Amino acid sequence: MASPQLGNGYIGIANEIWDEIISRKFTERQQKILKLVLRLSYGCQKKEAVIPLLKHFELCGVRIQDAKKEIVYLQQCKVIMWDGNQVYSLNKNYDEWRVNLVKEWDKDKFSELISINLSAKKVTKSVTEKEQKHAGSYEKCNSEVTKSVTDELRKVEVEEGPIPCGSKSEGTSKDMFKDSIKVSCCLSDPDSVFEPYKGNPDSVPNPEADTGSDQEVSQIDYRNQVAARYLQRRGKGLEISFNDEETVTQFMAERIPLQTVIDGIDQAFNNFRPKNKWDQIRNLSYCATVVYSLHAKRENSNQVVVPVPDTRPEEESSEASVTENDLKEMLAALRSKQGV
Repeated sequence: MASPQLGNGYIGIANEIWDEIISRKFTERQQKILKLVLRLSYGCQKKEAVIPLLKHFELCGVRIQDAKKEIVYLQQCKVIMWDGNQVYSLNKNYDEWRVNLVKEWDKDKFSELISINLSAKKVTKSVTEKEQKHAGSYEKCNSEVTKSVTDELRKVEVEEGPIPCGSKSEGTSKDMFKDSIKVSCCLSDPDSVFEPYKGNPDSVPNPEADTGSDQEVSQIDYRNQVAARYLQRRGKGLEISFNDEETVTQFMAERIPLQTVIDGIDQAFNNFRPKNKWDQIRNLSYCATVVYSLHAKRENSNQVVVPVPDTRPEEESSEASVTENDLKEMLAALRSKQGV
């Protein structure tokens, strides 16, 4: 039976760091990378972790083709520091982190939850007859710890409650449970996953981390907005695939405005008509055709047609007008001779 002990080693890191990791929008792969870096740095009583090869990140379930991309992202977001070779460290100044908070995060509710756990009933075990006193507790709480020793264990009978509502004994069908799961799923609420873009609709990706104009958006925000919209419309999945990342990179290379990409994704899903119950949009490249068409259409509509001025000399234009009048007079004379 496993029996982990603090004497065998532990990760000594401030609770504030854990609070920030919990409250930020890190993907599953990014969280695995962070945990590995923390284990090999603070878990070894050091501030830096040495990971010689990117292949070593496969130990935590991150493929080598995804590891560098996620590490560069975390570096650009100023969450970790990387020398580009094999030394990694966590940036403890979390005020510099450029990763958004989860929408449901509430600091006051989280503090209340911590208070509940600190003030919960303490259960202790007596080992010796002498009272052992501890200087302080883990969360700087001065609450007292009591001990009680009895020769016999108390038996506590738990009263069985009534049959839960909606159980099988009441003859409830499985479809009812499926419907309840669908209603409670976070993806059924469009705003729970995607936060609408509120910037300039003509904003294009900027290769620099900091944007100096309202017509530009950082590549990180660009990727996050596109990925969030695609996953929200698809209705499943927590992160986009490697091929989808390549499609987003192509959008940025073409400098397609962020609003155009979002509108193109919406149009692709709105106009999609499945041929059978298994037919669905499986990747972002399906939406790329609509995005490029919408981009070309908006560019053409923004082009203004400028009238071409008449650059002919005045003498030439006057001669043309005189010739036209002469033709009219000749035509009228000809009609009069023919009796028309």
